[in-house]
Order: sequence, then structure tokens, then C-alpha cells
Amino acid sequence: MQVSYSKSEHRAYPSSYRTGWLPEPGSESWTKFHEELAEAVRSFDGELDPVVQDLLEFLTDNPIVAYLMKAACSQNWTMLNTPDLDTDGVPIPWIPDAQYFAIVCNFLLEWWPHYIDDDLVGLPFSGFTVGIDPTLPGSQLLGLPQFNERMGAVLNKWHVFLGTKASAGGFAVEGEQWLSPKAKKSYDFDLWEKDNSTLPYWNSWNSFFTRQFKDRDAVRPIADPGSNQTVICPNDGSVFRWDWNVAADDTFWFKDMNYSLRNILSSPDPEQQAVIDEFGLVDMFTGGYVFQTYLNPYNFHRWWVPVNGRIMFNPMRIPGAYFNKLVLPDFGGATTASLPYLAEVNARGLIVFETEDYGRVCCIPLGMSEVSTITFDEKMYDNAPVRKGQEMGMFNYGGSSFVVIYENLPGKQLIFMDADGNHYPQRPATATSSSGAGGNVTNIGSQIGVWYSR
Repeated sequence: MQVSYSKSEHRAYPSSYRTGWLPEPGSESWTKFHEELAEAVRSFDGELDPVVQDLLEFLTDNPIVAYLMKAACSQNWTMLNTPDLDTDGVPIPWIPDAQYFAIVCNFLLEWWPHYIDDDLVGLPFSGFTVGIDPTLPGSQLLGLPQFNERMGAVLNKWHVFLGTKASAGGFAVEGEQWLSPKAKKSYDFDLWEKDNSTLPYWNSWNSFFTRQFKDRDAVRPIADPGSNQTVICPNDGSVFRWDWNVAADDTFWFKDMNYSLRNILSSPDPEQQAVIDEFGLVDMFTGGYVFQTYLNPYNFHRWWVPVNGRIMFNPMRIPGAYFNKLVLPDFGGATTASLPYLAEVNARGLIVFETEDYGRVCCIPLGMSEVSTITFDEKMYDNAPVRKGQEMGMFNYGGSSFVVIYENLPGKQLIFMDADGNHYPQRPATATSSSGAGGNVTNIGSQIGVWYSR
């Protein structure tokens, strides 16, 4: 079967593109959240956590970094005092200096994602850094590897807290927070295994976030489990975009973002880069296909193996940025508008599967903002055999996007369509619902494509 695709027209990506992680434009919850942070700074009377203290010293002791921080705070003040500034209904928090920034980070170390007036504030760090990340010096600061190394230590400390009983406040009172009727409906409360049959149903935030289905075969069956000709989705989510004939090197423009394999399949870690070079991943996937999805807060945050085959090498956890963006301004805070670019620069995982009949498939679980902890299953290791639907890994409050790259195969063509024969749009409409699901939902294990002979 021969099918010809045409590249869609370039279009500007919307700023403040949301997927349910933060309050909607115009919501008073934004203001209440920022007021809570400001009060935490006013009442602070103690010592900073060591990881936050290290971040503060970096922001103040390095002359260049101190300049960027000061300039970002100055432009933050300018934004706050610019009449009729269009922030898409998002109030900008005041960040006067590095000390203020550090104290807020310190406060958030024990702040579990929860609802304010029935609006989810699922990305508290992102909701705060939006005070400086729309600025040019702020964007430069947040893109520095040295900043992200220290910010990563802060977020790792936060992720430890999210694994404790103290983070389970959202599951302690029936009818409130994550147990409200609205929240329960959002994540289909009855589908999931619980830690306890009575309150609290989950013992920590991360236990809830990485919850398993009661009956996975019933709610997420694997499409055509014995054949690699049927391509399945490795995660729950919604289609962000797909592309074909992907270039080894390409350029990002404001009006569109093209995937550039040499940047995506790379690592600042020399040992990881050596493995990428040894296997020739860039050449391997040049001319292939990319399928990218995004997850909302209520999705299943585990991923399953998409093929029957073997693992080519030990999976990688590639270090990268957390709050860096390409699309500016993005007052929404979730960085979703920059998703293809984030596949190049953000913290992410990388694993490649080899099949006997349909080539190689690369999976990239992608961190976004503070949701960036990526864990591969212990059975994912060099040369291990795998099967469709096998547990691949999970986001421990990490990751809001998933990228799959398919090799270009001579005589074959991959058509992205669901089990009913509906073709996925290459650039689908953006999500608008409060739950952050777009119009092209992809359940884990479901068909997203089929290989045809040309």
C-alpha cells in the first residue's frame, strides 16, 4: 500500500499551551498560590536546605549568573508594572532577587501537588518560575547546565518528599483534594489498585502517581500482541504531533519546530554519548518517523514495551534542563508549547529495541519542568528479550511527554492510524479541556499505526 504524506503548513505554536497541570487562565487560584508563596517568604525564619543553599550560592557568587538573575528579576518587575500586559490571564509572581527565589524553592520542598479552589496546581515550581522564565536573561539562566545540575538536586530532594507519608494529604479526607468527586472522575478512581482499602487510599503522592490498574488486560488490552506490524502506543496520553522523513540535522524556527535527531539522540555525558555514537543512532533513525504524545496529570504514568524483540544496550537517563523554553513568552508555566524542542534539551530517558522484522524503535520518556524523574524497569538491560506490553518503566512524578522514533524501512511505510482506520492528524488541535486531554487520545497498548508494504 502506497500512501503519500504532505508536510503541513507551518503555524505558530500557542503560548501558555496547557495540559491540565496548572489552573486555567483568569483563575483566582493562581493569585492564591502566589500569595501563599509570598507569605512563606515573609514568615521564613530558619536555615535553607543544603541543596537550596547550594543553588542560592550559585545564583549569587558567580558574576555572570548573578547578572542574569538580577536582570531577570528586573524584567520581572517591569512586567509587573506594564499596563495591559497580555499574560493570558496568568498573574505574574514577584521575584525580587535570588534570596526570594531560594526561599520559595525551600518552601516547595514539602509541598505536594494539590487543588486550590478545585483548580490543580500540579507544577508548583513551574507556576513560580514563570515570574522569570518568559524573560530573555531568565531563559538563558534556566538553560545553563550548571543551574540545572543544582536545580536537579533541589527537585530530587522534593521527589524524596513525594515518596513519604507526609505527601499523602490529598488522599486522607473523603471528598477533598484528590478524593473530590471532580478529581475522582478525572482519573477514574475505581480503575486503580490502592495501597489501602480505607483512608488514606495511597500512602504517598508517588504511590498514587505510579498506581497500577486493577485489571490491566481489561482496560488496556495490547493490540495484535504477536505481531510487530501493528504499532502500539507505549504510554497513555494524547497526540501532540507526528513527523516522517526526519532529518539528522534541522533548525528550530519560531513558527514551527522540526525534529533534529543529532540533538535528540545526544547526551552531555561523554560515556552516554560514546554509546550513542558506537551504535550510530543518528544514522540509524535518519529518514524515519517520530510520534510524540503528552500526558496530563490524570494519565497512567507507566510505560510498556511497544514491540517484540530485544534491547540493544542498557537504557540511559540523560541529564538536561528543567524550565528551559523555546516559545516565549509562555506564561502558562508548563512549557508544553515547546515540546519538540524539549526532546533535545530536557532530562530524558533513551532506550532502543531491535526487532527481527520491523527494524529498530527508540523510546524517549521526556521530562518536563519539575516532572522529570525517569525510572526504567530492572528487566530493561542490554540484550534482554522483550515482548509487547511488558513493563518498560515509569515516571516517578516525572515526565509529561513521550517520543517514539521508528526506523525507515526499505519497501515498507508506517501509517499512523488507530484500530478503526482513523488517521492521526500530523498537527492536531491543541488541548482545551480542563483535564488536558486533546482530541486524539492514545491509550497504552492501543494501535497507533500499521506497517504496509510499498
